[in-house]
Amino acid sequence: MANPRPRQPKRSGQAASVGSSVTSRALAVLGAFDSDRPRLTLSEIARRSDLPVATTYRLVGELVDWGALQRKGNDYMVGHRLWQLGLLAPVNHNIAEIAAPYMQDVLFVTKNIVNLFVLDGDRVLLLERILGTRVGSPFRRVGDHLPLHASAAGKAILAFGDPTLMESATQKMDKLTEHTLTSPEQLRREVARVRETGYAVSNQEAGDRNFGVAVPIISMSGRCTAALGVVSQEAPNRIGEVEPVLRITARRISRRMGVAMDE
Repeated sequence: MANPRPRQPKRSGQAASVGSSVTSRALAVLGAFDSDRPRLTLSEIARRSDLPVATTYRLVGELVDWGALQRKGNDYMVGHRLWQLGLLAPVNHNIAEIAAPYMQDVLFVTKNIVNLFVLDGDRVLLLERILGTRVGSPFRRVGDHLPLHASAAGKAILAFGDPTLMESATQKMDKLTEHTLTSPEQLRREVARVRETGYAVSNQEAGDRNFGVAVPIISMSGRCTAALGVVSQEAPNRIGEVEPVLRITARRISRRMGVAMDE
């Protein structure tokens, strides 16, 4: 007898299947969560991880008991135990810990939200953020990703990072807002401008009322896999004042990273 409910094709990013190992299925459950969907119901987890509900129910229960997930009502979220493990990851030689005090200085001078981004595959990851009480609501959360072509940090890394990044950045230029660059030629011209000026801007390209300025953080060896920037809800009218502060701070972070690697 034919199956009355044929199995749907697996969606991108889902690696688990009924016959896969317990480990891969548990990882698929954890991988169902992302910055866009930090809270999921059991059925949503099952659908996003491509697992039967019964299997998902068992795995989720074990992950809750261990502390990798926590439950609130009918929703599940990433748990404190997983968060604690994440803090142990030596991301870019603990650049977030090194950069934090310098980012405070940028906040004091510019009164804007200060962001630290690192390259993560073909996107940038918001690794750290410093904000005060009078700088408005943050546009992104720590752990969020942005595409290279639609962010000031991404453009800064494109301009001073590995040349092969441009090829991947131009392969999929999703239009996030009406202001997002969608032409490879537009992006190449913009990145060329960043190389000349030393800083990158984003004018509502990743979200409405989201304006950013960023500079590259170039290591002592000449590598660039991180960027420091500020973001505001209004178009900056004093980039000439903000950019030097970011540039000096980026150099200080780079020097401190070099010292930390030698210690």
